[in-house]
Amino acid sequence: MKRATRERRTPRRRLSILSTFGLVAALALATIATAAYAATPQVVLDDPAVNETAPSASDGYLVWSANSEARPDRYHSYVMAGAGSPVRIDPAGTQSRGAAIDGTTIVYEASTSEGQDLGFFDAVTEVRSAPPAGVNTPNDEYRPTLSGDWLLFTRDNVNRVLERNAWRKIVLFNVSTSASIVLQKLPYRSTYLVSDQVNGDWATFESCDSRRFVFSNCQVFRYRISTDHLVQIENPGVPQQQYAGAVSGDGTVYLVRTRNRDHWECGDHARLIRYPVGGPGVVIATLPDGKDSFDTFAFDETDGSTTMYFDRFTCSNGRDGIYRVPNADTAG
Repeated sequence: MKRATRERRTPRRRLSILSTFGLVAALALATIATAAYAATPQVVLDDPAVNETAPSASDGYLVWSANSEARPDRYHSYVMAGAGSPVRIDPAGTQSRGAAIDGTTIVYEASTSEGQDLGFFDAVTEVRSAPPAGVNTPNDEYRPTLSGDWLLFTRDNVNRVLERNAWRKIVLFNVSTSASIVLQKLPYRSTYLVSDQVNGDWATFESCDSRRFVFSNCQVFRYRISTDHLVQIENPGVPQQQYAGAVSGDGTVYLVRTRNRDHWECGDHARLIRYPVGGPGVVIATLPDGKDSFDTFAFDETDGSTTMYFDRFTCSNGRDGIYRVPNADTAG
């Protein structure tokens, strides 16, 4: 059984910011050669009364998670077709801080007092279904994305967090064959480790060293499924720290960096970076000081371009909104 009386856990890096409004944090920006920051992020959702986070998109659909003004501590996931009305994804009696769409199929996390599991939701029929056997376990599964047959998510045995062998894993699961690949496994108490995005032949995740809610040595990793090849995305800075990775169908990684420091501080000159296979990294947009992002998503448009979706976090008050950078594959 999953441990009772525990609500959905916000990953510790975000939790520390939400609780202290940006006193501690992770991730540094290495100085990149002067670039023209041509891209101006566009507002997608930014209601001042609520927090909107964890965006993803497909052709004609937007998916995100949000709280409400009446119940600010409770989050649910939603899908909206075009300019229609939002439809709640997670079932009654649950909360959800994460969901992602591929075509019209949505994978979402659902949290109850017994823990966290994943489920599927059809954006057209609004029918929920369970994932294949082997996805949900007595441990917690969360932070999912989906691309074709591949499901990427984070799993941890947080019910043993006070023990020395508590861990987090990044899991890549094939929903057709039930084959499972562990991309990374790290100790729960001393590291921050979360899945980011799977897209075609590629997957990304991020990790940081974590000590008393101070995060350092933060890196984004890219995995190629067909070759079983894992690389750390190059960061020319010292110290080398990056976060919030997404990946497009051609293997280009999109991520966030902040000012060059030995630890991350919320909203300290955050920049959006594009890193194609083989490099180099390019700054495609900047965020105002005091703003940051923890969730990004790369959507391959039908015209061949890439739109980068991200949540924009206000460090001073913990507010989130959803933004995007069109033509992120050529911006900068």
